[in-house]
Amino acid sequence: MKIIGLTGGIGSGKSTVSSYLSTLGVPVFDADASSRAAVKKGSPCLAKIVAFFGPECLLESGELNRPWVADKVFHNKEVLKQYEKIVQDQVWAEAQQFLAEHRGKGTDVVLLDVPLLIECGWHKLVDSVWLVKVSKEVQIRRAMLRDGATEEAVKARIGAQMSLEEKEKYAHVVIDNSGTIDNTQKQAAEQLRKLKEGL
Repeated sequence: MKIIGLTGGIGSGKSTVSSYLSTLGVPVFDADASSRAAVKKGSPCLAKIVAFFGPECLLESGELNRPWVADKVFHNKEVLKQYEKIVQDQVWAEAQQFLAEHRGKGTDVVLLDVPLLIECGWHKLVDSVWLVKVSKEVQIRRAMLRDGATEEAVKARIGAQMSLEEKEKYAHVVIDNSGTIDNTQKQAAEQLRKLKEGL
């Protein structure tokens, strides 16, 4: 079984590529969705986050106060690293379960959609690292539109992440997502075809 590790910065269009590959029959593990589920109310992971930040990281409902946490982590790389470690341990356990399940089914190709693939060292555990890339200007514009965030907030998040240029050094495949969706999908389909030919 071949494992694709898909990564990219905020607003680069990673989900566009993973959604398309899913329509081509590639099972996708969504690390973002897994990390959101990991911190739901009453979860062991959330309890660890409360132990780390203190009870002020919670809303009155007992849910995680995401804007409060984002403000803390995206302005302090050390805090970000510790927070990510808490969440990533849980997400990695789920990713291993996903991989074991598909190995058991005899699946030929799977995809791990992981924004921090390289930062958390998962790139060493996949067969092919795919990077979705756009210019910083496009990143900022798309993220502001998608999240309803300010330019300053988006720039802080980009600044807290490894740059796309740095990520490119680890990539086996770079998908340029600055053009049309059709063009991006053609690149993804072609790279999938090449990967399957090597099986």
